[in-house]
This record gives sequence, C-alpha cells and structure tokens, in this order.
Amino acid sequence: MSDSDDTSFILAADMGGTKIAVALISTAGKILARQQEPTRQHGPQDGISQLAQLFERVLRQADVDKGAVLGVGIGIPAVLERETDRVIWAPNLNGWRDVALKPALESLLKLPVYLEYDGHAAVLGEWWQGAARGFHSIVEIIIGTGIGGGMILEDRVVRGINRLAGAAGWFALTTQPHAADSDDPSRSLGHWESLAAGPGIVRRMQAQLKLHPDSALADRAQTLTAKDVFDADDAGDPLARQIIDDSADVIGLGIANIVSLINPEIVVLGGSIGAQRGKRLIPRASAVVHSWAQPISSQSVTIVPSSLGADGGLWGAAYAVLQRRDASAPTRQAILSPTSLTSTNPTAMFAASEERREADAH
Repeated sequence: MSDSDDTSFILAADMGGTKIAVALISTAGKILARQQEPTRQHGPQDGISQLAQLFERVLRQADVDKGAVLGVGIGIPAVLERETDRVIWAPNLNGWRDVALKPALESLLKLPVYLEYDGHAAVLGEWWQGAARGFHSIVEIIIGTGIGGGMILEDRVVRGINRLAGAAGWFALTTQPHAADSDDPSRSLGHWESLAAGPGIVRRMQAQLKLHPDSALADRAQTLTAKDVFDADDAGDPLARQIIDDSADVIGLGIANIVSLINPEIVVLGGSIGAQRGKRLIPRASAVVHSWAQPISSQSVTIVPSSLGADGGLWGAAYAVLQRRDASAPTRQAILSPTSLTSTNPTAMFAASEERREADAH
C-alpha cells in the first residue's frame, strides 16, 4: 500500500472549470495515489457523480479501505455558505448555483466532507507542505488565467464574511475610477486581474504588436497565449521583454498594497504564471514592493514562488479536513483552530450583485 507509517488518510480534490484532480493523502502529507480528468460541464449532478467516481478510483489505486479515511476535502472556485458549505455559486462550473455538494457526497461516500474556497485551500497547502511552512502570517497570490488568493494571519485562515477573502484580482489599481464601462474587462473580471493575469498579458501584447511588426510574435497575434509571450521573452524578443517587465511592475504594485495592509511574513506566488514564472517576475516585482509598500513591512516580507505548483490545492484541501475536523489534534492542528462558521448567510444584495457581474461578463 505505502511505505508510510500512517494509518489514517484523507481524500482531497482540487476542482476547477477545466480539470478535477483528486488524491489520497496521508496525514503526514504524502500523496499515495492521484487521478485527474477534464471537468464534466453538464451540471451539478454529473459533477457530483464524477467526484465520487474519482474518489473511489484513488482508493482502489492505493488499496486503502474507506474505514481508514478521516474525511474528504474539496477546494472549489465557488461562493460557499458559511454554516453549511453549500455552493451558492460557482461561475466556472456550468449550472452550479445553490448546490448541496457536501450532503450529496457524504451520502455517496459515507464520509464527512469539507469544502474550501480554492484560494483558501491553496494557502493552506503552502502552509502545511510548501514554501510557507513554518511561517505564521502568509498571503498566497494565485496568478494564472485569473488572480485569486488566500491569507493565513497569525496561524488562522482569514475567510471573510462571504468566505471570499483573498479575491485580490478585484484590486482597483487606477486613478480613473469612473472611466470604465460595462464592456471593460476590469469591470467584469477585476482591475488587477485584467492587467496582470494571463489574458491581460495577451491583450497588452496584441495591442503593441500592431506598432511592432518586427516582433517574433507579430504573425501569431490572433492565437497568442501568455506562454507565448513568456517564451518570446526568454528568447530575447524586446517587445515581449517590455510586456513582461510591465506585468511584473503591475504585480508588484498589487503585492505592495497587500504588504502595507496585512504586514505578512511571506507572500507566495502560485498559479501557472506565479509559480512557473515566479523567478522571472519576482525580482522586479520585489523592487516595486520596496519602492511603494510601507517601508518597515516591505523590508520584513519574503516573496517566493510556490513550491507545490499544481498540487497545492490538493494538499490544502486535505489539510482543511484536519483543521476543521478536530481542533484538538496535535501540533499544527491545535494551532490552526477552525474559524467559526456561525454568522449570517450571504445577503440577497451580494447574490444580486454577483448576478449583475456575471451578466456583464457575457
């Protein structure tokens, strides 16, 4: 089964609009088995069935009896009800509004299930097994096709009133707050995200290619990806280098705001851009942080790429089970006592505003 001495395990899932990854993880943090496949986008019932099938598959793969599993943790890009983990809205999952995912899976698997907003799962993973291990005040910024994140401050996850703390892509980095119209990506996606995430990098590169026909990417403007821009930067293309430098500066401004407000010990960059391209981005972003953040806080913070990569959400979902299942468990479980989930539900005003944002996005 495993060379680990552990006798207790956790089922974990990292659920997104493109893929679902699941794993069986020991309480020591070792991944014993994993499965991954494209997310079925045919509605909640199909998605719940897919999750249950993947969980059963990893148990068979690892030859572990379900009786040895403490629980199931799922990181999901969704608005979650505080008291119940009910999925209020998952914009990247087709038809996922007001979905009772937790009780449905508990009925199928006969195990306790815990849901976390995916940004919170990611920072939990880095704290438990990754770059933030041993720190007490941590911010993770996930930069990929969007920007999100999560925070642990003084050994506690900060979830927020709507369990959306860490949605940093919505930072407004502009001196013209009334200039954008409803078709502007910064209104439907968030201003920082519209500038610094992958699609924003592509948009800025495409705009400049019209003025720089000598760029190596000039003949690929319509099919351009963020990876293409980074690869051209690696190859020495001057325009790509300028776009990536500008992106690093914008990332640095967002981090500077976080550092001034939160005063964390460490900022971890995750996601396909933050983790994989962190070594390129961090030196320049750090210089911006030192120029613009609160001076003492900026000298105290460390900025690093994720050490867990795409698996951070899996480890975090697993650790959420330990954290929320038993606050009296030894060592770090005792330090990270569960955040109370007993306050009021998200308001009707919040739901209505999110519906308007979704309508604007289309």
